[in-house]
Amino acid sequence: MGAVRKNKKLSRLIPKNHFCSFPLFRERPLINWTYTDAVLFTAYDVYRSTDFWLDQIINSGKTLKEGLIELGFPKGNSLVADTGVFEMEAKKAGISLSLGIEVDIELSNAQIFEAYELSGADYFVAPDEIVLPQDKKEDIVTKTTNIKENLLDLLEVVPTSKVIAVIQGHTEETISNLFDFYRGQGISCFAMGGVIPLYHHSKDLLDDVLRYVRDITKEHWLHIFGLPRMSLLQYYLHDIGVDSVDTSALLYMTARRRYLIGSKGEQVRKAVFKDCNCEGCSNLEPMPSPRSPDFFVNLYIHNILEAVKLAEKPFVFSSRQFESDTKEKIDSDTKHEESKLETPIHDEVKAMDKLQPWMTAKESLEIRMREKEDENHSNFEDTKDS
Repeated sequence: MGAVRKNKKLSRLIPKNHFCSFPLFRERPLINWTYTDAVLFTAYDVYRSTDFWLDQIINSGKTLKEGLIELGFPKGNSLVADTGVFEMEAKKAGISLSLGIEVDIELSNAQIFEAYELSGADYFVAPDEIVLPQDKKEDIVTKTTNIKENLLDLLEVVPTSKVIAVIQGHTEETISNLFDFYRGQGISCFAMGGVIPLYHHSKDLLDDVLRYVRDITKEHWLHIFGLPRMSLLQYYLHDIGVDSVDTSALLYMTARRRYLIGSKGEQVRKAVFKDCNCEGCSNLEPMPSPRSPDFFVNLYIHNILEAVKLAEKPFVFSSRQFESDTKEKIDSDTKHEESKLETPIHDEVKAMDKLQPWMTAKESLEIRMREKEDENHSNFEDTKDS
């Protein structure tokens, strides 16, 4: 590992944090975040949030991180600010429907940078555009030109040392063109984007691209955006050798009451909590109501800690196999590209508890309908598993 990589303070696993719009993340135990050294949030979350806490912090003149620290967030933990515009770029690229994305707002660079300024984050992801394998050459040129201009715009408001530049493309020419430009601007921290479309297009090509990007960035920190299934976490970290991966998959897995064992999300009714001595499982025996906030929080803590163990554990992985028989297929089962692909988590978690104070009569009716659908779906899944 090069000296530059040693100086970075990002954890191997960087969970997406919904503190802007989901109060549970601003309460104990989640606010006292001890599970990873870094979390990620997006400018997109800031603009679509209707949470009063966010307004209070902004009006007080504090940064979001300062507000979190006052509540108990560890001062030494790193906060990574991402654009959250994967949804919008996917829509423009014509792939949003196939990935299950619904876009409700669009953001300009000025809006993104304003959210960045409010955040007080430690690292900032430069806005990018998705370069698809099927893009024509002229489209690739246009997109890479826009990506370069976005970086220059960001460097006007953020120090070079705090910028994470995103590499896009599927050919050595496109990739090296962006990398050389970034290095010319003094960038030393990189991320690979466009992974989800590339994964769906060709897993072999994805493997070739990741290995090439890792090779040219070997003296620098390399992050990956996009984890289509949990089983690829070790492949990214220990086979390809990237330095960090961000994820929202664990949050959605928890909202669907799945219990992570290794790289597989099992139905929570199959879990034996006493066999695990983690912080979360110690509070799940006896098990609280599956629709209670306590249940969600502690199941989420278990899933985070299990994923952290997975990230730290070396694993013999055949990158050409991609484990087609893995049950937990985040991309198809939940229709979310974790770390960037998402519907509001607030909507996902509403279904846990009918008595939440924010719910209207209409929302309660929707929840009852959703519960019925979930019950029917669960019965169908149980029939398949038996």
